[in-house]
Amino acid sequence: ANESTIVSMSMIPSLFRWAVILTHVSDFVILGDLPVHCLRHQIVGDWVFHIGPSSPERSSCGHSRPDVDYLEPGEDRMPPGRRSILHLTLSNPDRVIASPESVSKGTWTMVYDEGFETRIEGRVFFAFSNFDISLDAEGRKHNVSRCDKTMLGWYTTTDQTEFGCFYGRKVTATASFEEVQVQKFSLTYDEPLGEDYHSAVVARLNNRPGTTWKATVYPRFIGKTLRELNRMSGLRRKSIPEDTPPAYLTRIERLRKRRRDRAALHRTSFLDLELLTAEHSLPESIDWRNVSGENYIEPVINQGPCGSCYAIATMRMLSARHKIKTRNLTAIPWSISFPLYCGEYNQGCDGGYAFLMSKWSSDVGLLPDTCAGYTPENGKCEITCDPSTMPKYRASNYHYIGGYYGGTSAAQIMKELVEDGPLVVSLRPASDLMYYRSGLYKSKLQKDYYHLPEWERVDHAVLLVGYGVDDGEKYWLVQNSWSVDWGEDGYFRIARGIDDSGVESIAVAADVVQDMRPHDMFRSFTRATEEAA
Repeated sequence: ANESTIVSMSMIPSLFRWAVILTHVSDFVILGDLPVHCLRHQIVGDWVFHIGPSSPERSSCGHSRPDVDYLEPGEDRMPPGRRSILHLTLSNPDRVIASPESVSKGTWTMVYDEGFETRIEGRVFFAFSNFDISLDAEGRKHNVSRCDKTMLGWYTTTDQTEFGCFYGRKVTATASFEEVQVQKFSLTYDEPLGEDYHSAVVARLNNRPGTTWKATVYPRFIGKTLRELNRMSGLRRKSIPEDTPPAYLTRIERLRKRRRDRAALHRTSFLDLELLTAEHSLPESIDWRNVSGENYIEPVINQGPCGSCYAIATMRMLSARHKIKTRNLTAIPWSISFPLYCGEYNQGCDGGYAFLMSKWSSDVGLLPDTCAGYTPENGKCEITCDPSTMPKYRASNYHYIGGYYGGTSAAQIMKELVEDGPLVVSLRPASDLMYYRSGLYKSKLQKDYYHLPEWERVDHAVLLVGYGVDDGEKYWLVQNSWSVDWGEDGYFRIARGIDDSGVESIAVAADVVQDMRPHDMFRSFTRATEEAA
């Protein structure tokens, strides 16, 4: 797991800047998964994929389960056998063409900023972007993102009956980006926070003029450190290091200004019209806890000290959609621990992403919760049932709302929610969300340098179950994973239509289908586990 990165106060607002006790300390962020940061413009261009042999037996491709950053496999871990080469061109926003032998067309998407998935010629390729981790003479960690090549990744045929490994190299090199971990202060990150601290924060929050929500102190947060509280987010927090070259910051600010200018120029643009049209054609409100008197949502869970929000939200989405599709309200929910601890696309309790959780559940399959109940501490990849004795299911049609990362809009989210059921959204909440008790949450967190058109920083994944209007205020209805004692019985409402906290920047959906593949994927998975070990 990665340590926290301390960054300059002039660059990123502190999650606790407004607090009355620690206002003088340096900022902090937590890195919950892979230490790589690549943007779409760095990936666009000509690539060569080096493709290994395929087999009905799925391989871990050298990755651990769950994945670990310092054990990322390179091309030297490619399984032996006949290899092939695929030349392709990736273009904005999501088109790909295979060349020069064919004119096959396909699609691709960034997976946040950690890698990319490509669909072309009857195959689906996914790999993490390459990175290096090293320590300098002063003991500082250097994370170097090498966006012109990938780690060893996975591919499968579109019918998911053949699997293999591959790696990619960009024809024209892309400049590397280096993040440097500076000296951290234990007081700001590893010092327990007492009741006086939390009470002072809550008093300040509740006394803000014009606030639309109420805050409270939760006893279970008292005595915990910022490290422990931040781990609850479960997604990677990005930072701009202190020694980022001025030229890079200038470019970031230029992109940021361009986005602001476009927003000012097109206030009544297509997106606004799209949202107005959606609101006119869709119901004023929906809550999948009560649709025609039926509740399709599993109870709120407490994720505990594990950064598993992404896994919980994804499995709860798939469980709800399975119930909606089958109209079986008593269906056993899908196991959270199985993909959390057995999947190599994410980093277990150190964080991950709903898109990759859905992808893994599509490639491998789903197991009921009775096969692997949720354990937030000391979890292991263990199955306590015989999958061959039960019906087989898997995730299907996993996708970003809008078709690719960066293509999401509030109108599309509303439409998906009404027509197909709950979905996973991610947000970058200010630390005040921890104290939310009731009302319509609106974040006071300011946008930072990394709020770019092609990437928006988010930290926490949640289950979107509805939307509505309260006293003229539009909101999203969200199930959190911080126990039923938090918020409005485990839920919170957040402002809708203004991308508050980035909640409308990234949304993931997937469906559930019966797995008709002849091969026993769980048998293959067991062998792959032994191989990875």
